[in-house]
Amino acid sequence: MSYRITDVNFDPSKNDEFYAYADSLRDQLKAVNGLKFVHVIDVDEGQSVIIARYDSEESAVAANETIQGILAGMGQFMTAPPNRRGGPITWEM
Repeated sequence: MSYRITDVNFDPSKNDEFYAYADSLRDQLKAVNGLKFVHVIDVDEGQSVIIARYDSEESAVAANETIQGILAGMGQFMTAPPNRRGGPITWEM
């Protein structure tokens, strides 16, 4: 398994549009090979953390271009560039 964590800052006045756009991407995200789930956590007004789990680091790397395109489409709602990072699991409980 491998995870990607993305910090996203967006205009809180466009919260409903932001999530409606995300909903419109469900089929596209389901088609990403190896992507197991995506969770969005609101950490503050206009700030979210996106957690994506892949079946492997190889799948996460292979999906990078597709995911970058999806994030670019979300740019209309963002107030800063997304900060994306991640890697393979190295320890677990």
